[in-house]
Amino acid sequence: MIAASLVVIAIVSVLLYKNLTRLHEEKTRVHGVALTRTLSSAEYSQLVPETGQSSLMRGLVNVQGDENFAYAIVVNLAGEKLYEITSAGSITPAATMPAEPYSWFGEHNVISPGDGRQIREFFAPVMKDGQLAGFIRAGYYNQQATVMSSQISSLGLMALPIFLLTTLSYFLLRREIKPLSQLSKKLEQASLSYGVQVITPARDQDLGDFIQRFDQFIQLVQSRAHELNTESLSSRTGVHLITYKQEKAESALNSIPDAVLVIDDACIPTFANAKLEPILGVSRAEIIGRQPQEWCKNKEVLAFLLRFRNSPSSKRSANIEYVSEGNPDQRISVAAYPLFSPRDQTTLFGMLIIFRDISKEYLAKQAGAEFVSRVSHELKTPLNTLATYSELLLDHASLTEAEQVNTVNVIRDEVERMTGLINNLLNISKMDSGTLQLVRKRVKLHDLMQDAFDSMSNNALGKGVELELKIPPDLGSVRLDKDLFRIAIDNLLSNAIKYSNPGGKVTVSAQNLDNDQMQISVRDQGIGISPEDCEKVFLKYYRANNSETASRSGHGLGLYLAKQIVSLHHGTITVNSEPGKGSEFIITFKAQPVQLEESQD
Repeated sequence: MIAASLVVIAIVSVLLYKNLTRLHEEKTRVHGVALTRTLSSAEYSQLVPETGQSSLMRGLVNVQGDENFAYAIVVNLAGEKLYEITSAGSITPAATMPAEPYSWFGEHNVISPGDGRQIREFFAPVMKDGQLAGFIRAGYYNQQATVMSSQISSLGLMALPIFLLTTLSYFLLRREIKPLSQLSKKLEQASLSYGVQVITPARDQDLGDFIQRFDQFIQLVQSRAHELNTESLSSRTGVHLITYKQEKAESALNSIPDAVLVIDDACIPTFANAKLEPILGVSRAEIIGRQPQEWCKNKEVLAFLLRFRNSPSSKRSANIEYVSEGNPDQRISVAAYPLFSPRDQTTLFGMLIIFRDISKEYLAKQAGAEFVSRVSHELKTPLNTLATYSELLLDHASLTEAEQVNTVNVIRDEVERMTGLINNLLNISKMDSGTLQLVRKRVKLHDLMQDAFDSMSNNALGKGVELELKIPPDLGSVRLDKDLFRIAIDNLLSNAIKYSNPGGKVTVSAQNLDNDQMQISVRDQGIGISPEDCEKVFLKYYRANNSETASRSGHGLGLYLAKQIVSLHHGTITVNSEPGKGSEFIITFKAQPVQLEESQD
């Protein structure tokens, strides 16, 4: 047993070493490839800075902070060093760079000329005016020997319990064998109570003698079994108990929100809950007790189930995902878990198969990925514009006063655009986390609408869109969170202007309704929304999939945020639209009576 534990410790140590070595190599490759490719895409002046200028290469090396970093160097086509950064005690070895374009990016192993250590070098081309001007070389030491040394203490702590447990088990087993003689005497006394004496051994008792006497006692018990009149009652009680436990287990499985299937070691279903029927399109009566080939129509699921039939893999968990044949938008996750005996972990009863509809999670991941892409684009575009116009302002002496004013206006617009996106993201984050609190105050709705209208006038004028405000003078006051409600109105106005064509018209109106209700309307004459898209425009990240929408910047958050804000104020927001004829968004909410407003002020 001790030898076996040592073998296990050795195997675990080897696996740990291999895993740490692999992680070390992967980390080195990620750092090397990231550094060389980032520097390769930089300007030549950033790689080989003039005297007194900061180096992009040094900044990236410091950001990485890799303890295995050896050197980073920029060389020309002749191999001459143009710029170099090395770690303490490192010497850059000579290396021949590839001549063919297809091999300009790559890696190889070199030897340090100072101490003979192995270095893993990554290289990438340096371009100047569209021509190859040299190469970037970044080297990292292959210090695999130090990987395991840092884990020796952890390995010792892991190995010690295994060794001690094995030793303790051995002595416990020895101690448990000693009471066999006492147990043998008890068996003899029990047999005498039945009027029968078992054979007493003539020599000291060993395990073989004990087994012999135990066998005699078992035979005695079997011969007297018919005298136990209570056995039938115990059996019936046991049957009722088993039935109760089975019904209890089935009730628990039926209450699970996922579809559940239980199969035995021959892959025959023994249980299926009601949630499985709509997923597989087969009734439970057609599933229970029948081979999977008779009822499973999906080839992927069938192959997944059959792999557990009398197979060693049945003792391991597994999972797959597949697309429903009848509904391409539905994705199902199937996970299998082995069912071991509670008393003997080597005994396998069967497999528990869980079917779960992950369509929403999958769509959420896709939407999240698309959102990141859109936001990246939304931020990149104004940043590029800011960089361009900032460079123009650096040479302001050559610009006319009108050009300077226009440049500043463009920079201001782009900053406001980025600020709006970031504010939307922050507000949505607060809503999702439940930390956004309403601060209701008495607000004159007429003034709030007028401020929103005035702030959007320049935007509409720049797009060639006419902006019209229709608000009655007796609109009254309401209690709401002025800042949040202003965000909702601004988002509606901004969308209306964005999706209007030059020469179009956007009308903002408000009116009092019956039962203390108020209504705000934003109507445009723009590209419009299809009926199917009208049902989804208030979803987070959603944008219509057409060329007209794609040609206008957006990130799918404005309408979602507006709907959440209106809902927080216990109101509703709806949309009426027709493609090519414009859209109308309507906010309806309840206004508090004047007496109640005065009592709360």
